[in-house]
Amino acid sequence: MLNIGVAAAVTCLILLRHGVADGLIWWLLVFAMAILGRWQMTRKLQHHHLASTRPRETVYFLAAGATVNGMAWALLPICFVDLDLLGHDAPIAVIMGGLISGAALRQSGSSLMSMGFSSPIGLSLGWNFISHGGYVGLIATFELAILISLVYHLMFVSERRFLRGEIAKLQNEDATRSLTIANEDIRQKNLRLETLANGDIVTGLFNRIYFNGRMSGEIITARLNNERVALLLLDIDRFKLINDAFGHRGGDQLLKILGQRFRDAAGQDAVVSRISADEFAILITGPDVRDKSKALAQTLLEAAREPVSLGNTGVLPGISGGLAFFPDHADDTDGLFTSASMALFEAKQAGRKQWRLFDPQLKQRIDRQRKIEQDLEKAILSGKIEAWFQPQVHLASQKVVGFEALVRWFHPELGHIAPPDIVRAAHAMQLSERLTVCIADSACRLLQALPELGLPDATVSLNVSPREFTLYPVSDMLDRLTKHHRIDCRLLEIEITEEAMLDPELAGEQLQKLENAGYKLAVDDFGMGHSSLAYLIGLKVHRLKIDRSFVTDVSNNHTNRALIAAMVSLGNSLNVDIVVEGVETEAELQTLRAMGCDIGQGYFFSRPMPAEMLPNWLHRFKTEQKKSRRAVA
Repeated sequence: MLNIGVAAAVTCLILLRHGVADGLIWWLLVFAMAILGRWQMTRKLQHHHLASTRPRETVYFLAAGATVNGMAWALLPICFVDLDLLGHDAPIAVIMGGLISGAALRQSGSSLMSMGFSSPIGLSLGWNFISHGGYVGLIATFELAILISLVYHLMFVSERRFLRGEIAKLQNEDATRSLTIANEDIRQKNLRLETLANGDIVTGLFNRIYFNGRMSGEIITARLNNERVALLLLDIDRFKLINDAFGHRGGDQLLKILGQRFRDAAGQDAVVSRISADEFAILITGPDVRDKSKALAQTLLEAAREPVSLGNTGVLPGISGGLAFFPDHADDTDGLFTSASMALFEAKQAGRKQWRLFDPQLKQRIDRQRKIEQDLEKAILSGKIEAWFQPQVHLASQKVVGFEALVRWFHPELGHIAPPDIVRAAHAMQLSERLTVCIADSACRLLQALPELGLPDATVSLNVSPREFTLYPVSDMLDRLTKHHRIDCRLLEIEITEEAMLDPELAGEQLQKLENAGYKLAVDDFGMGHSSLAYLIGLKVHRLKIDRSFVTDVSNNHTNRALIAAMVSLGNSLNVDIVVEGVETEAELQTLRAMGCDIGQGYFFSRPMPAEMLPNWLHRFKTEQKKSRRAVA
């Protein structure tokens, strides 16, 4: 459009000075054709997008078009109109010089177009100036040459500046693109790291780190809004057995399936997490937390009971659950976890595949057990753990034939500690061997003293839990003690529960070693378990101790009498003594004696007592027996 405007101005000047001339019309036609051809070429280049696909050729085409346009201007004073550009037509010379300068100023990127347009015009002006002749023509030509040189210099400088700018722009774009790619890569890695940091790889659920943080936030919110938060802990029952049977891959598959069931059942409002190997945690918030969490606990237990296919085998998993509420049962995150864990422990103790709500009394029991565990080792070392002995009497002859060693501990804060609690604490604190050594040592000391009390053939029985056989060599420990005290190992009786008899792999080898060494073996609480008759025959058992639950009110209970009669018959068949526990009344004594029971033990004869009280008791017992025989006579 600028070219057309300038051409119009030049045409007006020529018309004013020279009037209408044929050359002017022809020039306008040539100029119009040059402009039209340049416009058409530009449109085709744009239509075919050659600037992006073939940039070099595009520059050449544009430069050619500019050259043709410049040649049209150059032909005006040479071929079409006789102009005196240094005389009265000097304004046209100024306009044509302005075109040269304008081309230099308007160039962008490549100087080819500007040079192609301005060079013909400069040559035309120079030819016209030389033709004018004289000093004026020479000076004008010289000045024109300087102008064109300066314009060309500016063109080259501008081109280099443009190229540097474009290169810098491309470099910046490349750097920006690289930064964008790097930022996106960092963002993706951060997302992956966030997933790894907050998620469990196996199940796809949240992990414990995220869950703890989320629970802390929910508790703070609930405290401000006076709301409840429920924590439900779920544990897969006997997960280790499944892992052992199907391998870690099968175990992971089970975790993944159960985790998906928990997430589907809990819905979007609950936060479901896997917090340890086989333990899941669910956080429930919102209205009606108490009812909603209880219903969810039952739903999850039922969902977990559906069969799971591991390989080609169907597995019926089971879960146990523990539920606790904030602020009802705890006032912070740790306390809530502890309360729910206690409820979970209670569910497992009650037989698994069920859930329990936290009971404050449960915390008292667990705190008591922890206190027992903390103080047990000190009690053993200080002699606070004692062995008390309960006499065993032959029912027919009314003679004392043995004693059972029973663990006793009077805690300065908790009072009397029940033996099962002591045994559990010893196992938890890995003190089982030290506890048994303490009681066995007292039993050996009593065996040393019994001959002086007139009981050289009396035995002392020692209870050993089945777990101990898996923890340390019981037979080796007893051998060391009996040798140290120089007592006959045949007088030391080892009482085991039917659990050890039921699983020969648990204690079979050590029981055989005890038998071979000469120790007597007794089965405690006989009738409460499932002793293998074949194993009873294979392993020489000397005594079967009938549990006290069968003895209670045996004189009036026909069922108990029938059961005891059957066990007595079994004992006679195996040539094994029958010891009945829990004899408390004269009627029970007479009934058991009439049924053929060999030995009795219970409060009717004596409560357990320290070893130093046995001499006085034995004296009183013998005196009473003499009086009783005289009365009968």
